[in-house]
Amino acid sequence: MSTPENTTPTDGAASDGTAPDTVAADTGAADAPGQTGIREGEAPPAAPDAPAAESRSADAFLEGGRRPAAPGLLSAETFALAALLFLAPVATDPRLFELFGWFAFTDITLGTEGNLAAVNADLLAYGGLGVLAVLAASLSLVLGRGTTRAWARWLAAATVLTGTVFVVLAIVTYTIAAGRV
Repeated sequence: MSTPENTTPTDGAASDGTAPDTVAADTGAADAPGQTGIREGEAPPAAPDAPAAESRSADAFLEGGRRPAAPGLLSAETFALAALLFLAPVATDPRLFELFGWFAFTDITLGTEGNLAAVNADLLAYGGLGVLAVLAASLSLVLGRGTTRAWARWLAAATVLTGTVFVVLAIVTYTIAAGRV
């Protein structure tokens, strides 16, 4: 009674499934029960490389198991960037904070209708851009899928939060300014 050859591919095995030259041929003698299956003169099978296996599993975890699809014109990434562009003028211009400070912490009154119209135009521009930013970022979050890049989700969420703050600030400033005419 003989045992079949060991045809399990190893690192040196050819791609056609043949065994490498290092695998011992059949000796014609059966392994006795309870033996480890390692014949005399053979080295024990090598343990898998643990650090390499951990590295591959960590990479698979970070990639989420799938590659993100290429973003299109109407993708979540596009709307996240558009929201950032809508919010940029509001966030970088100190005029909204200046108007809020004037009306919330001082007793300034608007003497003429021309001044009120100028302040209302500023507040409408800041509030309108803030609303557009929040809407575009919200649309980005709605369009987001499992393949959406993480930076787009983070950017959209941050834009919704900061845009909402600027919209509320514009509304509060308008309400205070309208009462000071």
